[in-house]
Amino acid sequence: MTDLDMDLLRAFVRVAETGSFTRAGQMTGASQSAVSVKIKKLEDRLGSALLSRSPRSVRLTSFGARFLSDARSLIDLHDRVTARVSGPSVQKRLRCGISDHAAGGRLPEIIASLSKALPEHRLHVAVGYSDTLYNDFKAGLFSAIMVRSEDVEGTGHVAFEENLVWTAARDFTWETGTPFPLVALSETCALRRLATGTLKDAGIAFEDAFTGTGVGAIQGAVSAGLGIACLDRRNIPEGCREVGELYRLPELPKTRMTLFCREDPTIVSAILQVFRDAA
Repeated sequence: MTDLDMDLLRAFVRVAETGSFTRAGQMTGASQSAVSVKIKKLEDRLGSALLSRSPRSVRLTSFGARFLSDARSLIDLHDRVTARVSGPSVQKRLRCGISDHAAGGRLPEIIASLSKALPEHRLHVAVGYSDTLYNDFKAGLFSAIMVRSEDVEGTGHVAFEENLVWTAARDFTWETGTPFPLVALSETCALRRLATGTLKDAGIAFEDAFTGTGVGAIQGAVSAGLGIACLDRRNIPEGCREVGELYRLPELPKTRMTLFCREDPTIVSAILQVFRDAA
């Protein structure tokens, strides 16, 4: 067997993670056919098939499943040695996905802390909905994601647990008996579904007072006195208060922010500490 080329190994890992030659090519900047050629070269060098291909799917063979862990270990070792030899100027790219609720108004602080905690890495950060980030993580588009655990399936590293609360501006008043003025994200947000489900179970009629596209927009609408929102306690805007007890609203459950990460334990610990410090 000849020497194994890192470029071939990276192509194989990306295909294994995404289940697609096309998506693997998008991540590596190569065409689908180029990725296919790389996989064929690697299989020829190993003397065994790594992937089972069909018009609708790409799956690991039994040999490919066993070899995947070895491929990742070889890539990791290669990158660490290269970084050590080349000096601190060489940084490994770390793709991070962060749920909007996990960061809230602390996003700049969190990104700055992550950069400080992981100086050997070049961060690429995306903020979005937990379920979308989780699907992209499973597809191999992120190295690490911090998401609400209730929104996804799977077991990760719990960063912290927090109370969800009903909040409104200090001078806001709601006349009970009138529709509940809901301030929330769009229908695709799991937290909105939780809030509306809780209201329905309690027999409280509601109407949309404001629909936003991010936590910052929700905080702004609540501060402006447009209505009542369900938010993580740490995301209560300045000048607002909890109003659940005041209006005898149904109690909201606790929520967990969870890290999913395919990097080594030192990176996992660093990311968890940053979010715990910001909680």
